[in-house]
Amino acid sequence: MALPAPAEVRARAVDIIGDSIFHALGLKESLLAERNALEARDIDALQAAVTGKSACVEHLQALDTRRIELCESLGFAGAAGQMQELIDWCDQDDAINSRWEQLMVIAAESSALNMTNGAIIRLRQQQFESSLSVLRGVTPGTGIYGRNGSTAGHTDRSSLAQA
Repeated sequence: MALPAPAEVRARAVDIIGDSIFHALGLKESLLAERNALEARDIDALQAAVTGKSACVEHLQALDTRRIELCESLGFAGAAGQMQELIDWCDQDDAINSRWEQLMVIAAESSALNMTNGAIIRLRQQQFESSLSVLRGVTPGTGIYGRNGSTAGHTDRSSLAQA
């Protein structure tokens, strides 16, 4: 089977990566909206952001599958250097490379935003668990072992109702 012309492959790759950039920017916007909703403790906005984030991730996964299939159809191995092989083979005008680099920057920014959102969620969870421990009359943060070897925490403190 003959390989398609480099110009045809370049056009297909530019389209796939362009669509990926579009959805990656949508993912970044959803992550920013998620962060704002987490900070504002707005459940409805959080749900909308998570729904948007999920849709963008689905689109990105499908586009990445198409990109990998394109590269593999040309005989480029499915490894880390796959895109560089494609770029070296057909990207004389730097159209693929510049878009690929842009996509990688957006992906790195989105990853950082996602990590920040995860940290906010973990912090909120710790605050909630700490408040719940106080209400139960248990020392907050005793998830390992108490003095007597139990994992239930210390109950030697008065509960909030008794205080």
